[in-house]
Amino acid sequence: MSTMTDQLRVIVLANKSKARVPEELDELLPWLSQRAKVVAVPDITMTADEDLQWPQADLAVVLGGDGTMLGQARRILDLAIPLLGVNFGKLGFLAEFSIDDLHRHWDQIAVGSCSKTCRLMIDVMVFDADAADCHLNRFDMEHLKARSPAMNDAVITAGSPFRMIELALAIDPTREGEPGTVFAGDGVILSTPSGSTAHNMAAGGPIVSPDQDALCITPICPQSLAFRPIVTNADSVIAVRVMSANPGSTLVIDGQASVSLETGDQVVVRRHARRLSVIQNPDLNYWRMLARKMHWAARPRRR
Repeated sequence: MSTMTDQLRVIVLANKSKARVPEELDELLPWLSQRAKVVAVPDITMTADEDLQWPQADLAVVLGGDGTMLGQARRILDLAIPLLGVNFGKLGFLAEFSIDDLHRHWDQIAVGSCSKTCRLMIDVMVFDADAADCHLNRFDMEHLKARSPAMNDAVITAGSPFRMIELALAIDPTREGEPGTVFAGDGVILSTPSGSTAHNMAAGGPIVSPDQDALCITPICPQSLAFRPIVTNADSVIAVRVMSANPGSTLVIDGQASVSLETGDQVVVRRHARRLSVIQNPDLNYWRMLARKMHWAARPRRR
């Protein structure tokens, strides 16, 4: 990041479908332009990824909620610049700043003195039923159906008509044909530490500090007393073969993008080559936010 305020090149990514964002954007841009070089303000609600042309930049400021942060994290990952979230959503767990916070801490942000967390991203691949079993040293790219980075999670869901599906799960398979652990249930959640407080937590998975290098594997309603959530090293390769699918079975990326799954398809998750840098609000820390926004360890309310 540039060390001179007037040299800081900023991309502003505003979710104009959010209440108050268009008005706040109109006020923010003149203020920001006096303190940095605003190099792009794309309409992220209307423009397809392939139509966006990214200029050289040092920072991306995202106006929206946590969902906007997730979508833009995937979109700008290859730019390798920090992301700063200004919250206009409900929770504000990833988008840590308010507009007032941004104004108050801008000088620190501009010179790069605010702390950053380097978030683990995952590379999610879907292979069709004709693909050979994926393992540590081989991926059958000729049969690749879809591929996407993810910041939070990759979730395999049973889908309509909501019967249980069968999945074969293998962690670090070393050779083709190596049997995975087969289980029946409503799906499985493969999450990063960033995503551990999302669907993973709701399904009974562990909360993992976002600075850790780990992956969480949490089954969704497994028909088993023995399948508990797992935390594995982020260098692991996780392969899930869909042994039996429903017509509506789906892979969902960060709760936003989706791929239909059929019997025989494979979903492979591994560490992405890039990490995402997220600027932290100096007034907050992760555990304080967890207590304040998620009511971590709070006692039930009494009348």
